[in-house]
Amino acid sequence: MPTKEEHIMMVAEKLFAANGYNGTSVRDIASKAKVNVSMISYYFGSKENLMEELFKWRMEEGLNFAKNIVENNDLSEIEKIDAFIDNLVNRVQKLRDFYLLIHTQQVISQNKNIQNFLKASKINYLEIFQIIADAGLEKGVFTKRPLFHLMQCTIMGTIFNAMHNIKIYKDYLKNNNPDFDEKHYEKQYFQEAAAHVKTIVRALVGYNEK
Repeated sequence: MPTKEEHIMMVAEKLFAANGYNGTSVRDIASKAKVNVSMISYYFGSKENLMEELFKWRMEEGLNFAKNIVENNDLSEIEKIDAFIDNLVNRVQKLRDFYLLIHTQQVISQNKNIQNFLKASKINYLEIFQIIADAGLEKGVFTKRPLFHLMQCTIMGTIFNAMHNIKIYKDYLKNNNPDFDEKHYEKQYFQEAAAHVKTIVRALVGYNEK
């Protein structure tokens, strides 16, 4: 069960994604979360602080999982990359509101703390990719040393683009395939996106499957 603070942040996350930061008031959040406005003030102090705590919370979740993958000695290097991609795809699918917020905040945010969260997160992921790739090269499992910043762009960009365009692809397939299974499409779509990214990353690192 989420804590009271997490519940408020989850409600704010949906409202920010639907109506924008400026289009969402503290009163809107309190009403939807079924709490008093004073409780939001008590926990967060302001709407801006609430947004910052939301970003910090969500980004630490993802980063902690990635760090746990790196430290898991039971996984091979390619299994670590696969686990990272699977987790990212699952998070994007389940937390679409937050990842829409990331996109908008990257473009329009004037909040320096959020910009710093985003920058630090990207650097941490770059370092994680480098640790995995270097270990794979040392063991001879990987044969290429990729440009890590471009590999990150490929992974993140492909998955985020897949998230943004799912409705377009769904409508296209529905109109061109009479047997299209709309009910189960989304799960299949994200599974296919994950498999696609894994194929690209294997080529980038020169994965040598023994």
